[in-house]
Amino acid sequence: MTKMIIKPFFKCPLTHHPYTLSKLFHSSSPIHINYTYNNNAIHNLDSQIRPLLENPNPQFEAAVMLFEKSAALSMIPSSSTCNFILEKLGRSKHYNLVLKVYRTMSNIGVRSWFLSYGAVVESLVHFECPEYAVSVFGLILKSGFSVNTYLVNLVLKGLCHKNKIDEAMSLFRQGSGYGVVPDEVTLNTLTNWLCKSGKLDEALALKDEMEGLGCNPNLATYSVMMYNLCRSGEIEKGKAVFDDMMKKGIIPSIDIYNYLVHRLSKKGKFKEAMDILTDMLERGIEPDVVTYTGLIDGLCHNGKVKKALDLFNVMIERGQEPNNITYTHLVLGLCKEGSVVDGFRLLKTMVQKGKKRSKKFYDDLIKELCDQRKVDDALMLYNMMIHESDVEPDVKTHNFIVQGLCKENRISKAEEIHQKMLYGNVVTYNLLLDAYLRNAEIEKGMAIWKKMMELKLSPNAYTYSLLINGFCKLEGSMEQATNLFKEMEANNCKPDVASFNIIIDSSFKSGNVEYTGELLLMMREKRVDPDAYTFSILINRYCKLGDCKEAKNMLKTMVSSGFVPDKFVYDSLLKALCEKGETDEIFMLLREMAKKGIALDSKLTSTIVTCLCNASEDVDITELLPNFSQEISEKTSISCGELLEKLQISDSDPLLVA
Repeated sequence: MTKMIIKPFFKCPLTHHPYTLSKLFHSSSPIHINYTYNNNAIHNLDSQIRPLLENPNPQFEAAVMLFEKSAALSMIPSSSTCNFILEKLGRSKHYNLVLKVYRTMSNIGVRSWFLSYGAVVESLVHFECPEYAVSVFGLILKSGFSVNTYLVNLVLKGLCHKNKIDEAMSLFRQGSGYGVVPDEVTLNTLTNWLCKSGKLDEALALKDEMEGLGCNPNLATYSVMMYNLCRSGEIEKGKAVFDDMMKKGIIPSIDIYNYLVHRLSKKGKFKEAMDILTDMLERGIEPDVVTYTGLIDGLCHNGKVKKALDLFNVMIERGQEPNNITYTHLVLGLCKEGSVVDGFRLLKTMVQKGKKRSKKFYDDLIKELCDQRKVDDALMLYNMMIHESDVEPDVKTHNFIVQGLCKENRISKAEEIHQKMLYGNVVTYNLLLDAYLRNAEIEKGMAIWKKMMELKLSPNAYTYSLLINGFCKLEGSMEQATNLFKEMEANNCKPDVASFNIIIDSSFKSGNVEYTGELLLMMREKRVDPDAYTFSILINRYCKLGDCKEAKNMLKTMVSSGFVPDKFVYDSLLKALCEKGETDEIFMLLREMAKKGIALDSKLTSTIVTCLCNASEDVDITELLPNFSQEISEKTSISCGELLEKLQISDSDPLLVA
């Protein structure tokens, strides 16, 4: 209905040519009226319409109906009454009636007054047509009126609500053409929506520009900017805005303090956060539960749970009652640090105090416990969630439990949890499928696959990867794995790099080098980019086939593709070169490894020692080996100094003579 009223008159939004605008707001087939009625008739009509719009019981629809019928009978109320109708309808927010009356007024040639145009602008913004409202500005100017800041701000807000930020900024720039001086509402509207759109730098620039025009930001401006800068992680810029605010003598609200304190502590900048807290206290602003909770969150996030607990006690001493979010951060923080007993003790306190636990709280805590392989604790929490909370576990919650149990190889318990679910999704069945296949329980794995098909769950690339990998590990099942790989695309499931890696590795293992080549070509055709693991597989397999040349070419391609070879790649290459007796190549590679600071674990160290022992020429490795990384990469790693000691190097050793 509204669109039908609007469209005939507002066909060219953001058009300001007077002639065009005049056409927009007039019917293509105007009503021809005989204006021979006398003043008494007009007065009589006015006296009937106006009382219908007066308080205390206005009858807006009756007034509009009388107006419309009179116009159809060529009985036109006075211009003042017509505009009075529009003004009253606009003030009472009867926007659909505003546009209806305006249309009739345009058709019969009644001139609109400023307040009438204002009602039309407000109506168009209400119906989310701010682009057409801009066009009304041209008519306002043509009628000899001025566009004011209020109307411009109204349209700016309408454009921003439709996420038309660029159009809003364009209107702001055109404001001077209307003789409009922007005010704080203009600034706050635009900065708010620029920030919401992620255009933080533009918002900061606008603030500076508006200050140059004499429009100074107020507390609301700074609050919006601080919130969005802190939320986006732009702490330095947020701190700069805070300092600018303080210089101007604007006292921050507690919300602004809280934004900054929370984000500084989350970033681990506790000294700066405490400085802000001190400033609050000096200004007589007492930290509230949000302030303390923000600090506690930051401390827990940075592994300082003991200090978070100390602050928790301070908070209570100062009369601030912790809320459910405060407890949530502490319970999660304690469990993440391995203090599950303390975490559960605090959770019990949380329950006793009647603090609500959200589903996200349970999900996060269950996932954390499962990640730490404390699945029994996770199950305890899961039962608490079912019997002692207002939230029900959903498929996501169950999947965390199933995943944790499968990692512990407790598949029967995982199946038991699965049976409790009202429904599972692809993730659920993938977890169970993976667990069965890892245990070589192919029949049970295929039963899971069959169940997925019965439930019409579409397997994803990961599902196929699991099955393909499972068959690849079974002797004599390479053909089935290949068929599954081909089936993926037939089922509209595009193979991903993980799927290709599995089948490429298996085809190499089975000695089918030709098919491996086809797979690599297929990857290119399907625009599936190889990852570091793809290159690692290829280099390893070429090395085992004794094709050192192709392995070295693949290493160059790997590096040029932006991937960094790991110790497993170098280990494969060294072994292959050693087998071939390529001493020069071995030491060239060792120098490259030393230059890149590759850490020596026990396996790589053993390979290097073997290569050195089999070297066919005298080499001074006392210069070479100490260049390797001294960093211990894992428990079995050793440093170069330790390697030299184990080799029991002496000046008389012929291998080490320069």
